[in-house]
Amino acid sequence: MNFIGDYFAIGLVIILCMFYFDRNHMWTTSSKYFFASLIFTALTAAVDILTGALLVQAYVPLWLNITANSLYFIVNIITTSFIALFLFTKILEHVYDDHCMQMAKRGLFVIFGFFLIMVFANIWTGWMFSFDADNLYQRGPLNALGYIMVLAQMVLVLICYTRNRRNASSIMRRVLLRTFPVILVCIIIQRVFPDIMLNGLLISFMDTVLFLTFQGHHQGVHNLTKLNDRHRFFKEMEAHIAANAKDQIFLISIKDFGIVNEKFGHLFGDEALYQFAFSLERLIKAGTAFHMNGTVFALTIPYTTQAAAEEHCSRLLGFLDDGISCKHEHLQFDYVIVEYFVDEKEKDAAELYEKLEYASATAYAHKQKFITYTSDIGDKMHRTHYLIERLKHIDAEHGYEVWYQPVKNLQNDAFSSMEALIRLREKDGSLISPCEFIPLAEQTGLIHSLTWFVLESICKFLSKQAALNKVTVSFNLPMIQLLEGGFTTKLNSIVDRYGIDHERICLEFTERELLDNFKKTKEVMQTLVADGYIFYLDDFGTGYSNFHRMLQLPFQFIKLDRSLTQSKDLVRTLTKLFHDMHLKVVAEGVETLDDVKEMTACSVDRIQGYYFTKPMDEEKVIAFYQKHPIE
Repeated sequence: MNFIGDYFAIGLVIILCMFYFDRNHMWTTSSKYFFASLIFTALTAAVDILTGALLVQAYVPLWLNITANSLYFIVNIITTSFIALFLFTKILEHVYDDHCMQMAKRGLFVIFGFFLIMVFANIWTGWMFSFDADNLYQRGPLNALGYIMVLAQMVLVLICYTRNRRNASSIMRRVLLRTFPVILVCIIIQRVFPDIMLNGLLISFMDTVLFLTFQGHHQGVHNLTKLNDRHRFFKEMEAHIAANAKDQIFLISIKDFGIVNEKFGHLFGDEALYQFAFSLERLIKAGTAFHMNGTVFALTIPYTTQAAAEEHCSRLLGFLDDGISCKHEHLQFDYVIVEYFVDEKEKDAAELYEKLEYASATAYAHKQKFITYTSDIGDKMHRTHYLIERLKHIDAEHGYEVWYQPVKNLQNDAFSSMEALIRLREKDGSLISPCEFIPLAEQTGLIHSLTWFVLESICKFLSKQAALNKVTVSFNLPMIQLLEGGFTTKLNSIVDRYGIDHERICLEFTERELLDNFKKTKEVMQTLVADGYIFYLDDFGTGYSNFHRMLQLPFQFIKLDRSLTQSKDLVRTLTKLFHDMHLKVVAEGVETLDDVKEMTACSVDRIQGYYFTKPMDEEKVIAFYQKHPIE
């Protein structure tokens, strides 16, 4: 027999193992199956060589020949079973219902069990192989059963892929299309030329294809910087948490790295990131560096003493302040660092990283370079999560209310308009400050639902109050929502459904929002003005927009921020300017009688503030207008 294929298979497995361990491979279920297939591939080739050697030897006991050949069949089916298990895990890695995996394992178990029974039965029946009186190997009528079992495993893999093809990667499809035909050809060749032993070579070929396809892309290693990636970070942190290990963790975010790319080019930027990662990895001997994504890195260090932790922190800060050298350029980065200490109370790696990200966002918001995660930050994070959950259910049943603040019209000395303001109650009835939940609503995109809730509530309230039929109501609208497709249609639908005149609905925007997509903003506003709606420019004086462009938009009212109304001369000048432009002026933040007198003297059109009334719920608004009728 010719065993050159087996020798080649053993050599190939050794090479694959060298690469496998050289990459500090992250052990996962699929990688364990793959490694097992490598070991059993080498064992298959070795047993094949052993059985061949025994066959050419004289005076070999019959029991030894039978045992060696039986072992050869068993090792073969174990090897192909591990390969099939590896393929199952890759097909189902994005399928989170394990029913299919359990069925696949049962199918493999049935095939393996049946084949094992047949191998043992062969000792007495000779169905698969036997030895004649001269101790020569004889093939039985079921000698090809091993290949049939491999084909059965292939069928299981194909069934699994077919049932889950929507979730399986395109890579898996290519692997199946390219390797299965080759396997079939090798099986045919083996049957036609039985003296050429191809089993070991066939399996090692399959191992190589799988290695290059799935393992060769350095799983657990970032492609650019060659650091451990975020998947390995989560894997290792889970292991540390399970072992109650104490770690000091730094999350490092490089800010405004795009400036480097713009100045030197993206290839230089990639090299700079590599150099940064290279230096970070070697900064602290006991530390492990991770490239989480983009320009975010993590550094984990086993915690020993507080003094050592402080030394690590000092060294990292010094490294970042000193910067790095890259292609004769010295680079210093702006950064944010979060320091975190893992303790035995940690639940899982996902929650740990969530804390790191929240602390990093907190540092960004407060323009801090360094922050240590504390219980106070944790409380704020839980509070944020609580509020976000509340924002997912915006209705009266979940504590949302619309309050109103009447605005004094100095021209008719009546409260002919109101501003609608959203309010949210805790379960105990206390109010949550809008400063808490409105910014979160903007960040999460849930502000749109808030806006529609406010509009619906305004229209419902006005439709039931005939005494307020001459009162207009304004409310804040995010500019991004105005520019959404279908906004005008939905606005008209709600207002018209309640029979409210469009002129009674006023939309407020803040100055800082106005310059994004100016042309479309102007077009939509002009359309709505033609429909009868009124626009307010809110908080004038707090934004940074171009004054000339801002006044090209069809506003009817300008609301002066309280920061401006503290200067009587400034208010007088601005009021005259806006009046010359046929715009009306509302003074906000009026809290005292002196404020009222000054704003009146400045000829503003309307006054809004706590001097007259604070925002109040619907019941109090009705009572207020009973005391202060419009006519």
